Amino acid sequence: MKELLAVFTFFFVGLSANAHEFYFAFAEVEYNATSKKLEITLEVTAHDLEVDMKKSGIVLDKHIENQNGNTDFKKQLESHLSKGFEITTGDSSVSLKVIGFDVMPTGLLYVYLESTTVVPKRSIDFKFDLLMETFPNQQNKITFIRNNQKQTAVFLPTKRTESITL
Repeated sequence: MKELLAVFTFFFVGLSANAHEFYFAFAEVEYNATSKKLEITLEVTAHDLEVDMKKSGIVLDKHIENQNGNTDFKKQLESHLSKGFEITTGDSSVSLKVIGFDVMPTGLLYVYLESTTVVPKRSIDFKFDLLMETFPNQQNKITFIRNNQKQTAVFLPTKRTESITL
């Protein structure tokens, strides 16, 4: 009986160690006036992004931390992120390119992106619903930096878009 109890305890502790109740992603978007480009860092849990990518039909043969140098994966990552992280200014959609990514020992994934040349209008519009289809408790936050001034926006499943006035 004690052995059976030990097995159940180990099983349930293992399940609860991998589960987490809240999901967050962060983006820092900085306008570089010299290059006239947006420089972006996305911060997300690597495991959560893997689950989201697999749910959308992407087959991953390795974990994200083992994908450095894999150009096919980089294209898949760029395509997947473009569905959950979009930027527009005026009527123009801003194209984003993945420059690289790092997975930290903590499991956090940092994805570095750069835009094509952008001339910001009166505002920049963001759609940041990355992971929200897979994780209903997902919350995302953007910090936008221009001329050393910061503005933030919060994104929830009930509020997936936000406009930042310049």
